[in-house]
Amino acid sequence: MRDDAVDRTVRVTFAYDRALWRRAMTGWWQSVVPPTPFIQRALFWAVVWAGVGMLAGAVTLWGLTPYHVAAGLAGAGVFLAVFVYFQRTRMARFWDVIGRHWDAAGETEAVFGPEGITLTDRVSQRNLTWAAVDAVAAVRGGTVFRSGISMVAVPDAALPEGLDARAFRARIAGWRSE
Repeated sequence: MRDDAVDRTVRVTFAYDRALWRRAMTGWWQSVVPPTPFIQRALFWAVVWAGVGMLAGAVTLWGLTPYHVAAGLAGAGVFLAVFVYFQRTRMARFWDVIGRHWDAAGETEAVFGPEGITLTDRVSQRNLTWAAVDAVAAVRGGTVFRSGISMVAVPDAALPEGLDARAFRARIAGWRSE
């Protein structure tokens, strides 16, 4: 027989929170491609910069002055800065489009239980069994549920009184493991 505390459903109502969704996207991404350890990243970038240095040295052997090498590296830096600028402005527009969808959807009512998740708003209703949930990740201020390329971000502030985020995720983990 199941324990009533484990079977009890959790009902939450929440609205779109742009800042939480931005953090949730990081949680979503990291649930697919976990971050590499610091030492591995440091070694990778050390090899990259050593390669750039050797290439710069080789270019000077072909008769180009260090000025030309520095100018090429500066040009690459400008190119990278422009790319980052455009990526940030495009992502801001992306979040605005998503925000317009969620503004039209209004508040979402989510019911979490042993069978899965039911999400209802003004424009849609989704039912996910726990088998459809690929990952559950904690982010600052919420919990992210990933199902394929879809994501649900539940703010911690929307949880019922007496249920903190850690206990909520523990209950979810118990239901997912059944």
